[in-house]
Amino acid sequence: MRLAIWHWAQRQRGKPYIWGGTGPTGFDCSGLVYAAYLSRGIRLPRTTYEMLDSWRLVRIKKSQAKRGDLAFFGTGHVELYAWGNLTFGAAAPGTVIGYHRMSSYWHPTMYFKIRM
Repeated sequence: MRLAIWHWAQRQRGKPYIWGGTGPTGFDCSGLVYAAYLSRGIRLPRTTYEMLDSWRLVRIKKSQAKRGDLAFFGTGHVELYAWGNLTFGAAAPGTVIGYHRMSSYWHPTMYFKIRM
């Protein structure tokens, strides 16, 4: 299931970041995660803040994260974990959905798997 969600998100690559967007023409960070999981019938809350309060999220270590798990950058940004030092998502206005390399300045602070 998690990989089906991952593949759905991958098909959104190149679409624009749209504030408040939940698709199909564009997404914001949490909108992409929301829509990807909803594509398989799993309803997550819409915003990062609400997601972090959801019973569906199970906190894990980075070493346990797999493609499609959630990578939170503080409480205000979320992307899907890809592998290694890469995440996938909608970064910011003026960008398109794609891969993002972690750095010492920009990296997830929390990882979660989703209770199906």
